[in-house]
Amino acid sequence: MPKLNTTNKITRVLIDGIMNRQVVRIRYEKTPKVFKRPLPEGHIEDGDTVTRTIEPYEIKHEGEKEFLWGFDPKAKHIKKFNLEGVKSARLLSKVFKPKEEWIQTQKKMVGQ
Repeated sequence: MPKLNTTNKITRVLIDGIMNRQVVRIRYEKTPKVFKRPLPEGHIEDGDTVTRTIEPYEIKHEGEKEFLWGFDPKAKHIKKFNLEGVKSARLLSKVFKPKEEWIQTQKKMVGQ
């Protein structure tokens, strides 16, 4: 498994947010997506840059890529963000308690 780059400023801010359960504001560049519906021939959504305020839970590797998992209050669910797309991150003073959905998922993964 690749080692997490903790010298990167953005990664350090995200780790601080995870460790201290602090809300983080990120600027994120979404990857372009190809949709097959609702149009029969599909359409492409350009990769927009958005700002999200999230409750960061963990950073995981999937193959060679790193992903940030966290609760997005705007979307009202847990989301996965490709770390390559996170262009900036800032700790906010607000603290959070992980959502029960996340806690239950983690318990299942460790077999409790």
